[in-house]
Amino acid sequence: MLALDLVERLRQVSPTAANALMTVAVKNIIPLSAVMGFKVEEASDARTRASVPLKRRTRNHVGGVYLGVQVTVLELTMGLWLFRRFPPGRYNALVDKVEVSFHAKAKGGVRATCEPPAEVFTTLDSALRQKGDKAREWVPVRLEDFEGKHIADARFLAVLKRY
Repeated sequence: MLALDLVERLRQVSPTAANALMTVAVKNIIPLSAVMGFKVEEASDARTRASVPLKRRTRNHVGGVYLGVQVTVLELTMGLWLFRRFPPGRYNALVDKVEVSFHAKAKGGVRATCEPPAEVFTTLDSALRQKGDKAREWVPVRLEDFEGKHIADARFLAVLKRY
């Protein structure tokens, strides 16, 4: 049984506990996320959501959330969605390209949401049917502040291979 299967069993009992467990797992796999205060808020096959607070270690020289922190929370949120949908061990996932458009200064904590359209699911699922198959697809992620103000849009060109 994969670790993600255990998380899903826990999610049936307590979604909050499952999200807390995913947060701890991400912090162990990617230590930088612990320094940032990364927190998984939601994780399903359809959508993932995570946040990072504004604090001394995430603040830039003008008082906003550091650009690197914003891009990292966007990528980690997209990565969570990929891992839920295409679990490690069965699939290998990498980012080939990233495009980010910033719309406003992140003056406080930020929340990233990865909720790809149905076409992304269809393209990836249909291309990854057999061992050795590869797929490439753009996965969008939106960044907002804690009040819902639109901060940035990103898209990651995910490359997946089935083992």
